Amino acid sequence: MSQERKDHQLQRRKKLAEIQKLVVEYRGIIIDAITTEDLVNLSPGHELLEASRRDGQVMLSGLPIGGLSVANSLPLVDMRSLALPSPCAPIWCLRYKYPGPEDSLQKFAAPFTKSFPQPQDGARARREQQLHQVASGVVSVKSSLRKMLLSREKERQGALYEGVGDRMDDSKHSFKVNLERSTCKLQNFIKKKCRPNVCDDMNATPLHYAAAEGQVELMEMIINDSCCDVLNVKDNYGNTPLYWAAEKNQVKSIQFLLIRGANPNLRNNNMMAPLHAAVQCCHNEVMKVLIEHRSTNINLEGENGNTAVVIACCKDNSEALQILLDKGAKPCVPNKLGCFPIHQAAFSGAKKCMEIILSFGEKQGYSRQSHINFVSNGKHSPLHMAVQSGDLEMIKMCLDNGAQIELMENRKCTALHFAATQGATDIVKLMVSSYSGDSDIINVLDGNQETLLHRASLFDHHELAEYLISMGADINSIDSEGRSPLLLATASASWNIVNLLLSKGAHVNIKDYLGRNFLHLTVQQPCGLKNLQLEFMQMQHIKELVMDEDNNGCTPLHYACRQGVPVSVNNLLHFDVSIHSKSKDKKSPLHFAASYGRINTCQRLLQDITDMRLLNEGDIHGMTPLHLAAKNGHDKVVHLLLKKGALFLSDYYGWTALHHASLGGYTQTMKVILDTNLKCTDQLDEEGNTALHFAAREGHAKAVALLLSHNADIVLNRQDASFLHVAIHNKRKDVVLTTIRSKRWEACFKTFNHYSQSNKCPVMEMVEYLPECMKVLLDLCMLHSTDDKSCRDYHIEYNFKYLQCPLEFTRKSTPLKNVMYEPLTTLNVMVRHNRIELLNHPVCKEYLCMKWLAYGFKAHIMNLGSYCLGLIPMTLLVINIKPGMGFNSTGIINETRNHSEMLDTKNSYAIKVCMILVFLSSILGYCKEIAQIFQQKMNYFGDYSNGAEWIIYTTSIIFVLPLFISIPAYVQWQCGAISIFFYWMNFLLYLQRFESCGIFIVMLQVIMKTLLRSTVVFIFLLMAFGLSFYVLLSLQDAFSNPLLSIIQTFSMMLGDINYRDSFLEPFLRNELTYPVLSFVQLITFTMFVPIVLMNLLIGLAVGDIAEVQKHASLKRMAMQVKLHTSLEKKLPLCFLRKVDRQSIIVYPNRPRYHGGVIYIFQYIFSMQEAKQEIPNADTSLETEILKQKYRLKDLTSLLEKQHELIKLIIQKMEIISETEDEDDHTSYQDKFKKEQLEQKNSKWNSVLKAVKTQGAYH
Repeated sequence: MSQERKDHQLQRRKKLAEIQKLVVEYRGIIIDAITTEDLVNLSPGHELLEASRRDGQVMLSGLPIGGLSVANSLPLVDMRSLALPSPCAPIWCLRYKYPGPEDSLQKFAAPFTKSFPQPQDGARARREQQLHQVASGVVSVKSSLRKMLLSREKERQGALYEGVGDRMDDSKHSFKVNLERSTCKLQNFIKKKCRPNVCDDMNATPLHYAAAEGQVELMEMIINDSCCDVLNVKDNYGNTPLYWAAEKNQVKSIQFLLIRGANPNLRNNNMMAPLHAAVQCCHNEVMKVLIEHRSTNINLEGENGNTAVVIACCKDNSEALQILLDKGAKPCVPNKLGCFPIHQAAFSGAKKCMEIILSFGEKQGYSRQSHINFVSNGKHSPLHMAVQSGDLEMIKMCLDNGAQIELMENRKCTALHFAATQGATDIVKLMVSSYSGDSDIINVLDGNQETLLHRASLFDHHELAEYLISMGADINSIDSEGRSPLLLATASASWNIVNLLLSKGAHVNIKDYLGRNFLHLTVQQPCGLKNLQLEFMQMQHIKELVMDEDNNGCTPLHYACRQGVPVSVNNLLHFDVSIHSKSKDKKSPLHFAASYGRINTCQRLLQDITDMRLLNEGDIHGMTPLHLAAKNGHDKVVHLLLKKGALFLSDYYGWTALHHASLGGYTQTMKVILDTNLKCTDQLDEEGNTALHFAAREGHAKAVALLLSHNADIVLNRQDASFLHVAIHNKRKDVVLTTIRSKRWEACFKTFNHYSQSNKCPVMEMVEYLPECMKVLLDLCMLHSTDDKSCRDYHIEYNFKYLQCPLEFTRKSTPLKNVMYEPLTTLNVMVRHNRIELLNHPVCKEYLCMKWLAYGFKAHIMNLGSYCLGLIPMTLLVINIKPGMGFNSTGIINETRNHSEMLDTKNSYAIKVCMILVFLSSILGYCKEIAQIFQQKMNYFGDYSNGAEWIIYTTSIIFVLPLFISIPAYVQWQCGAISIFFYWMNFLLYLQRFESCGIFIVMLQVIMKTLLRSTVVFIFLLMAFGLSFYVLLSLQDAFSNPLLSIIQTFSMMLGDINYRDSFLEPFLRNELTYPVLSFVQLITFTMFVPIVLMNLLIGLAVGDIAEVQKHASLKRMAMQVKLHTSLEKKLPLCFLRKVDRQSIIVYPNRPRYHGGVIYIFQYIFSMQEAKQEIPNADTSLETEILKQKYRLKDLTSLLEKQHELIKLIIQKMEIISETEDEDDHTSYQDKFKKEQLEQKNSKWNSVLKAVKTQGAYH
């Protein structure tokens, strides 16, 4: 062995000798201080599970953890260097399994004691006892494993090692002690990195788990190492450690926590305190400890205001209840519902608790009879609560103690009513037999004036009803809605009760508040009269009811036809009931059957009909059964009625059956009607509306398409509105699109009254109300060729039919008197309503392009040329004549202060020519402006460009006036400066007409307007700083007067601050009067104006650029439309007829323009925009939707066939059923209308008011 190895072993022995002296005694348990070498010396049969140190660092075989040094793969620890909290603190906590018998325990403990000083006999015995406890119990610390032992170390040690990492998962820090055979007292707790206040996923701390398991020592360690707040910390459910201990019945934990100061009155999220939990879980020992604590509120209210006494009664915890009462708990504290403990005991069937409460009440001066009749907020007595629970023994106990049976709650119901509702015959018998009062308890009434027999009849309690009748119950008593028990039983389909009451002689002629008798209600039920026994149907007084009418004049046959009960209809017809009987609104049974689509009932009524009046009789509104069936979309009923001979009549408003069917959009019903009578499509109502108007108004596109396909006339009603006007004004997009895509769309758009003010041309109406539909119409005006798009012959045909009216209508001499449309009518409407998306459509652009090439370009070039006759000479004069020179008819002179001197110039003749041209162009400009005033009238003064032209012509004449008269040169040249400025500025407005530069000019105008509006606000800043600088820097020339100071400030706002000359040098020369204030004002000005103000303006410009472009594009388009409109008004009609075109063909892959001048102008001034692909009307998505629609139609047809087959099977099996046959294309809107109709006629519903009463009692 090397010397180095020997030195290392010697050093280890010295360390071991020092550690051997550290023997710690903690709470009577000796824990030996050992090293890693001792751990390694364990025999292979022993399984070391865990070794952890007091300070939280972990030592494992061969693994350096916590930054300790390594020597030969085994870390050496200087135990004296550890910062232990006290001399008696445990150093190591060992967890291992002892594999051998107990007699070899001494051998097993040898590795721990081999090098230790031999203890005395008492100490040795105590050590052996403690090691036996450690070996026989397992202390598990629930934590996340950080590292596992290396496999080679496991093999070398011959045991399985499991370690705890130095950094544990904080979310899993919950500590739980499980005992297997005997209590193993944990002596070491990891403190440093496993904090006792760390929570798990439920926000529970280690103290919660320790309290739940009764680990008092562990709880003490946690509390000692934490603040006092850990005692009352709550988990996610609001439970404290004390609550956990109460739930787990840990008495010692409760005692310990209370001693250490835990609050026993804290409630969780469910308002439950530890005392409540102990009582609820019947942990009475825990409860005793809690209530003996001085700070426990024994009357603390919990969930819904329940005290521990109420909870004890609820759980029938009589022992706890007695203890609570003995400790001073109040037995008469009601909860939030006003229920006392006695109520809860009665409802829970807690007979022992009931006896304890009654006995305690007697001791407090309350008699049993008064106590048993306490009422809650709802006036419920304990007897009411006992009846609700159905506990017969508890009910007997209440009755024995003097409970009052006739006592009523808030709804005036006695306990007998509750029992009758439940059908509890035994309870009713018990209470009736126990009643000793004078009142008629059998016929006692509740708040609805209902007796016990009413309640029993409502729920078909046959035995109870029979008992009540035997006890003298009134079988003809009436409730608040006029219903006898017979009517109530009939409405609830309680047929056992019905037959019983009829056998007992109940009156059948009693009516409810709607005037309905027993038979009215019977026929509404499934199987109807079939539910009654045959002998009852033979009674004469029941036969007399068949013609009895309710408040609306309806007989039982009306009800049966409405509900569609074939059995009842057949039975009633066998009684020779007249099918011609009418209700007060003059409706026969056939009206009801047709209105609700009862096809089988209609067939039965019309089976033996001989008088055709029944088919065509109208009700109070003149509506026949055919009208009602068509109104509700019952196509099969309509077909039956037409087959039987129903006529196409109109009601009192002129509506035919087709009007009613189109109003609901029932296309199947409309097809049946149209297949029978095609001429009915053009019938008008009182307002002149056809079925097309009705379908369009309600937005039924399919109905409109059906009527158009059957060549329905497109007419105007009395308001001069076609069906298309109605659809557009009601914004029925689907109807308009269907019309556009139909074959008759041109006729639809041409039908309108030129004189109407509210219903104009449908195209203009679409632009105003439905621009998206107008876009579809424009899409249809583009016809693409079948050639490839890259082919030279590929072309697009643009149709302008709907963008312009006939030229004759743009003149006063029109075919129609007093009718005149402005040119470009549709485009002007688009501009008026800001429809930029329509103006940018390729059809509109091509239309404007056609107008531009036809006459706009030529007219604009001529106008621009005439303008240049004044602009060019004026420019030559300004360039060639030196400013300050004067000139007259004789030549150019030099005006000075002293004399005028003639100058010789070679350009004198050319200058005179230019002056004459300027003069003549100005005179012509005056004439043009005067003519525009007479033409445009007041609109002329609204255009600012007209004012600019007046300034141009006036100043130009003054500039060249010395040709005729002598004027001062300074006046002449000032006018010349103004003239040349406005000349070129106005030239920009002429360039607006060109597409490429027009948008930029319009943007310049818009931004300029924004700047001028903002200047009104910013001028005050300029005034503030300008006058301030005037006061501070008045010695300088630039700020010598207020006006100059403001102008200089404006210059400084643009960045020309001139800091050196205006501030720095005067300051160095000591010429600043107020230097400090001047520099402060300069800094303020620099921050406010050049930085903040300028950046604000830039930000506004950048942020609004997209909006500016959008409005600029709209304005440019509007200007083009205005230009062409004004030109067409001026141009002769013969010329317009020659150049105007209805459609053009454009070849995108060929040169558009021919000719040198035109090509150059268009190349320079036109803007080549990206080509936009306009999708066709029939897109792939629409095609796929159409396919799905056809598939659904096929499925619907298949389901109808299966439905018919099932009906045949049901008929063969003699099962009779009635269903509504609705139109196949009923929309959600139609279903909603049906629901509204049902609600409107709710008095005919089969669901009676008794059902609501039934729901109220549950």
